Amino acid sequence: MSLPLESEMPTKAAAPVGRPLSAAPASQPVRYAARLHTTFDTIAPLWHEFETEGATAYQRLDWVRSVIDHLGPTMRASPLLVEVTEAPGGRAVMLLPLALVRERGYRVVTWLDLGVCDYAAPLLAPGLDVGPDAMVSVWRAVRSVLPRADLIRISRIPDSVQARPNPLATLSQCRRMEMQASGVAIEGDPATLLDRLCRPGPRKDMAKLRRRLDRQGEVAFVKASTPSEVDTIFDALVEQRRTRFSEIGRFDLLSRPDVEAFYRAGARAGLTGGPARLFGLSVGGTWIAAAYGLVHAGTFHGLLLTMAGGPWRNTSPGLHVAAECLRWARAEELDYFDFTVGVMPYKEDFGVQTRDLEELVEVASLRGRLVTMALSAAAGAKTWLATHPAWYGRLQKARRWVRRHAG
Repeated sequence: MSLPLESEMPTKAAAPVGRPLSAAPASQPVRYAARLHTTFDTIAPLWHEFETEGATAYQRLDWVRSVIDHLGPTMRASPLLVEVTEAPGGRAVMLLPLALVRERGYRVVTWLDLGVCDYAAPLLAPGLDVGPDAMVSVWRAVRSVLPRADLIRISRIPDSVQARPNPLATLSQCRRMEMQASGVAIEGDPATLLDRLCRPGPRKDMAKLRRRLDRQGEVAFVKASTPSEVDTIFDALVEQRRTRFSEIGRFDLLSRPDVEAFYRAGARAGLTGGPARLFGLSVGGTWIAAAYGLVHAGTFHGLLLTMAGGPWRNTSPGLHVAAECLRWARAEELDYFDFTVGVMPYKEDFGVQTRDLEELVEVASLRGRLVTMALSAAAGAKTWLATHPAWYGRLQKARRWVRRHAG
């Protein structure tokens, strides 16, 4: 039995995006039906058909399967795979990979990302777009098959995917998030790519840092191509990230064994057709930076970037490994480099363009309302700390002390 959902979000004007799914006249709107799948086996053939265009690497079936296999048991999450068709008995038009997560004291329907996917976007039938009016009907059908929950919360919704409008972003329940994503189109000769992307100032600084790095020993940029290289570079990535996050007092998602196993398995699967790619930058045989990304439909999505500290910090190894990944992506004839979520100064050096992300929140119970209020209060506290650096510094210092002395 599904539970009616109440939206708490203010409405927003819907922009006319895409084209209608059917040639039916406006007086005879298309009706939609939804079917819930709880196993990938029943939906795999359709999924493979839909993932070829209009989807990111985060919606690839092999990646999503690995997400639920590795993280589902720990997070008490089960897949809710919703197939949307034109009714009655019409063609399939959309797949939405959702999950039911059993948090402490409440149940929430989320995107099937479990903290390791940066974008939420449905998979669409090839060659078809879903406009705002149609998406209202689609979402009504989707909600009718969802199990009982206290809350629906879908974050990091981009307005488009692979130059196609993301219909999820047109729902009136969506609101703009504080976080943004960024990326840059890449074209032409890989050898001169950075000259075209970077402004003269950053390019000059980058060249100076590279000369400083070259003086330390032989510099090698390596794409992991064997299981042994995957393990060696991934071990360096984990250690570099762990050290850095401990220094700044931040929680490291990779400190969870299930998350580390997930990313390592993804890197290994990338050797035999999976979307993950793992890179390392070494000087004289010492790994000083690493990068982990996904490749799909002409796009490189950067997920993880780490660098060694200490004496290497003044050479900016993270900047160099990012530059090498850009060159590699263009040499592979990719045409877009997605720096994904988070606006950071080094990304601006590569001439990125930013875009907003949306979040959908719907409340289905009093408990869900209380959870939403608590989450809003936490977000407010974070904003307050950002505007009071002295208190933020004290909190960070306390966090570092706790992490150093924990256990």
